[in-house]
Amino acid sequence: MRVEGLPRPRRRFGQNFLVDARAVRRIVEGLAPRPDETVVEIGPGRGALTEALLARVPRVTAIELDRDLAALLVTRFGPERLQLLERDVLDVELSGLGPPLAIVGNLPYNVSKPVAMKIIGERGAIDRAVLMFQREVAERLLAVPGTPAYGPLTVLAGFAFRIERLFDVPPGAFHPKPAVVSTVTRWTRHDAERLPAAIEPSLRAVLRAAFARRRQTLLRNLRSSLPGGETEAVALLRGAAVDGALRAEALPPDAFLAIAALWPQGAP
Repeated sequence: MRVEGLPRPRRRFGQNFLVDARAVRRIVEGLAPRPDETVVEIGPGRGALTEALLARVPRVTAIELDRDLAALLVTRFGPERLQLLERDVLDVELSGLGPPLAIVGNLPYNVSKPVAMKIIGERGAIDRAVLMFQREVAERLLAVPGTPAYGPLTVLAGFAFRIERLFDVPPGAFHPKPAVVSTVTRWTRHDAERLPAAIEPSLRAVLRAAFARRRQTLLRNLRSSLPGGETEAVALLRGAAVDGALRAEALPPDAFLAIAALWPQGAP
């Protein structure tokens, strides 16, 4: 379907425009934007969410990579109400936009995980977010230990934010229709102490190593990443009081944090 006068969806940008008014309303209600905060929309597309946000707040900051859509949005809403950043969101320093941030976005499936990781890394400037993902990615965010979807994204996101599933969005709510169901999630930042900035690099390294080969035990995976091999891995796991015979997906998040506290600086 071609909508006359509007830019075509571009496959290389993973564009699926939200066209369902009820879903738009529920997303904005889930975010509950306030006039005294900076509202940031990632990937506004043709502006369905933007319009609904501007009915609640005086100004929105939007990040849009597609130059045709960026021009459309500025023309439609005007620079006084819409601050438009024509850039890749992965290149934007979110913390420079002015905390506290309330972030909303219908994320393209091809960049949803990198964007989620970016939001985790810049959580200090973010109060909350309402983000739409492919349902498979949302299931990873909400997974519990012992399930196949549980992994590094689950652990990192869970330490940084309280994540809730709000509702699913069927393919028919988009143009063009994607092949999958989407899920809208709400992220509310935890206190900084749950994931201290000083330990975050070590935690990311531990998670990369621990989940490198999901069918292998934790000990086997860690010994491949530590300079001292199995001897160092055994000592580290003993110090963290973690059973190395388990697989990574069986461990609760706090176990990875205990390992990260002992992880040698500079280990991959």
